[in-house]
Amino acid sequence: MCKRDYKIADFVLDPEFQKWVLNPDAQTKKYWEKYLNENPKKEEDIAIAIKIVANMSRNSSKVSSDKIEETWSNIEQAIGKTVVKEKNKNTVPLNAVSTVLKFRDKRTKNTRVISQFYRLVGILAIIFFLAILVNIYLPSVNDTEIVEEVEMLEHYAPPGVKANLSLQDGSKVILNSGSTLRYIKNFESNRRVLELTGEAYFEVAEDTSRPFSVKTGAVTTTALGTTFHISSYDDEPLDIALISGKVAVDIKLNESRRLNLEKGQGLEIDLSKDEIKSLSFDSEKLLGWTRKVIIFDEVSMFEIKRVLENWYGVNIDFINRPASDLEISGKFKDQSLENVLEGLSHSARFEYKLEKNKATLKFH
Repeated sequence: MCKRDYKIADFVLDPEFQKWVLNPDAQTKKYWEKYLNENPKKEEDIAIAIKIVANMSRNSSKVSSDKIEETWSNIEQAIGKTVVKEKNKNTVPLNAVSTVLKFRDKRTKNTRVISQFYRLVGILAIIFFLAILVNIYLPSVNDTEIVEEVEMLEHYAPPGVKANLSLQDGSKVILNSGSTLRYIKNFESNRRVLELTGEAYFEVAEDTSRPFSVKTGAVTTTALGTTFHISSYDDEPLDIALISGKVAVDIKLNESRRLNLEKGQGLEIDLSKDEIKSLSFDSEKLLGWTRKVIIFDEVSMFEIKRVLENWYGVNIDFINRPASDLEISGKFKDQSLENVLEGLSHSARFEYKLEKNKATLKFH
């Protein structure tokens, strides 16, 4: 569009015009002085546009050109596209206003007198437009909450490492090897939400105003002050064991449901099959890993493989498959991988070979 055909909204959206108003240099000053000299009828439009740009600058946030253009279009329709002359009582950049005033003084006495009615309508239109801009540029508290950047904390315990965490609310977490815990820094004002992948033991600080929730996929376990254990590994059922207190377990599968657990109760949830079973557990065995104790109670060699890989941070390969009905038991406290394999090799009937980050088991 040719600048000779500009309306107020066009001036407001023009980057060169914005620069002249907000941060003029010799080149922009010269250009717009020439423009005013050649287009004296645009003086009033420019005066209003200067006011709008200046007010936009004070609010400093950004808004799209499309939004401003749409807002201005609505205003023009509301007032019948009436253009009004008004003295600028706000402080705006010196060069732009000085230039407008200079050319205003050169105008002839043939200036059209606008009726008080249209003057009032025009002033109200400007106020309405600026009010909309303020509303756009100064977001409400809710808007601020929506766009506010959320800082997430993530703790990862790599294979072979266990992590003891103290959270900001006083809760304590022991994170097993190969597990990840994520949550919002300092939590939210009305709740404490964490996301777990893997296995962890929680000692929750009591806070009745902020429930403590642990999300594991489609399952959320919520407590106020209690101790519980969650195991959520890929390709395995999700286990929840309540050591003390009470928790509510929300499960969102084909149908949403809530189950309440009391001390000593547990759940085994198979998300792939949409199956939920009651879980019996021995706290000493279940939490042995938090005390550096490995306890196997009639488990398969494939379960032992998973535990040892995670515990020591190694890869374990099988040569020949172990017997399908082979179940192994054993207890090892703070032992090396070599000692554990030596202890298991007799009952499981295998030979082993250890390399840097790898163990090979050959079954007879």
